[in-house]
Amino acid sequence: MVASEGIRTMAKDVRNPEFWNKFMQRAEVQAVMRKKLKYESAAEAAQKTKMDKMERKQRRYEIMDELMRCATNVKHLISPMFRYKITQQYLWKVLCEARQEGLLFCDKLRQPQVYHRLQAIKAEITAGPYGVAGWQAEEEVEEDLMDKMVVEADCIPGGIDGEAPDRKQVLDRREIQGVLDFGQRIKSEGNEAFANENWEGALTRYCQGDEMLKNFAAEPHLAKENKELKTMHRQCLNNKANAALKMDQWQNALRAADAALKLKSDDEKALFRKAQALEGLGRTDEALEVLDEVEQIAEDLDEEFREQILDDVRERKEEIKDVERRAAKDFNRMFKAMGDKQVFGGGRFLADGTSPPPALTGAEERKIKAMKDRQEYMDAKAKWELEQRRKEGKPLFDREEPKEPDMPTPNKPPIGYRTAQRSRTITKAQAQQLLEDLLEAYSKADFQKQVHADAKAVMFEYQPFLRRLRRTAAVVQEPILSKWGFDPSEEGLQEMMLCLSDHTLRDQALRKLADESTKMLYGGEDGMLGMEEA
Repeated sequence: MVASEGIRTMAKDVRNPEFWNKFMQRAEVQAVMRKKLKYESAAEAAQKTKMDKMERKQRRYEIMDELMRCATNVKHLISPMFRYKITQQYLWKVLCEARQEGLLFCDKLRQPQVYHRLQAIKAEITAGPYGVAGWQAEEEVEEDLMDKMVVEADCIPGGIDGEAPDRKQVLDRREIQGVLDFGQRIKSEGNEAFANENWEGALTRYCQGDEMLKNFAAEPHLAKENKELKTMHRQCLNNKANAALKMDQWQNALRAADAALKLKSDDEKALFRKAQALEGLGRTDEALEVLDEVEQIAEDLDEEFREQILDDVRERKEEIKDVERRAAKDFNRMFKAMGDKQVFGGGRFLADGTSPPPALTGAEERKIKAMKDRQEYMDAKAKWELEQRRKEGKPLFDREEPKEPDMPTPNKPPIGYRTAQRSRTITKAQAQQLLEDLLEAYSKADFQKQVHADAKAVMFEYQPFLRRLRRTAAVVQEPILSKWGFDPSEEGLQEMMLCLSDHTLRDQALRKLADESTKMLYGGEDGMLGMEEA
């Protein structure tokens, strides 16, 4: 009864605000609440810091993307101080203002007040201990951004060791106009020298134009200036190739034409001059292929230009073919004369200008001599046998005895057993293991010695050798037949070879292994395999 009364009193107190007021005034409760507030404020500050870092990172990538469209001198100014917060904050402010005003970021940076402020920030950062405050100090910047900024700011056209052939120095509108004007002047001077047949002076001017124009590019938004620069560079390269052709500098002309084709792959002038350079280098087949490309491009041009280009191409092709015909006749005549006079020693060339077959190696000479000796022996033996038959009054020629059937091998199984009933079958893995067992048995020194002795005993006659080989091979084949479940007899041997052929006919590796075992069965490299054709 007392317990239930206490529970009702506690429930009544919990619903009473005065209870909670007194509860919150207790020291342990206030300590817990202070810890909670401190934790929540620290978590909120950490989350805010994280969000600020992510926002600054996003801003850095946006700023870097816009900076890559600016001139190289602007990148060079910003590169050493980009990692500082004060620089990033000011560049973000300038970017936002440019977007609001509808200006390009690169144009906004070129405004005097913005450019001077950037210079002031750079001076403030480099002022040593009296420089920027701690909150404006360096911030960890992504390595890919800094690497990209450093490479673009300290731009070396083509790279230090030529590792970046497409890297160029980016110029603004005013600077690129100066390059275009200078390039036009160089081109005009080269054209004037070319018209006066001063090929060397023209080539020098065109080379100067090429070396300058290939190192510069306009800001990406200056599409017109970039197109003019690319066109002028291509024209300069074409003229350079033409001047080099006049001076018979075929390699120089070929390089200039290839460089022009990188700027415009269907430039008919560059292709035609490439063909001329290849012709000068003696690479007539390649020159004809390039002229075929020119013909294909000419088909899409206006009729006036098409006919003129096609006429030039046909004329060039005829000259190349005529040169090839005359060169062939000259070479034949020259080699015939050298062969008649034995210019390079007796027998070096034949009378028709061709070379005699190459001399035989020592191994080839020994092989040919052995074949001749064997043929002489066989002829003498046949002649002696014929004389003996004549003396004995026997017929000069006997009826041909039936040939001994060949030894069954995995690649040449017995034909008659193909449809016979089999006692067992083997898998591909088992076929490989069985072939390895046969190869090991046939490769033993005792077996090889006996096979060679059989061949000598029958004077290397193939049919008598087969009869002896059957008996010799049966000694090493019977244990293998028993091991793999085949009957140790001639029928078992035929069945084993037939099972092996089921796999060697389909697998090249097994066929090669079977050929190796067959070669060892007949005595190895110096054995009787293939002697049935002798």
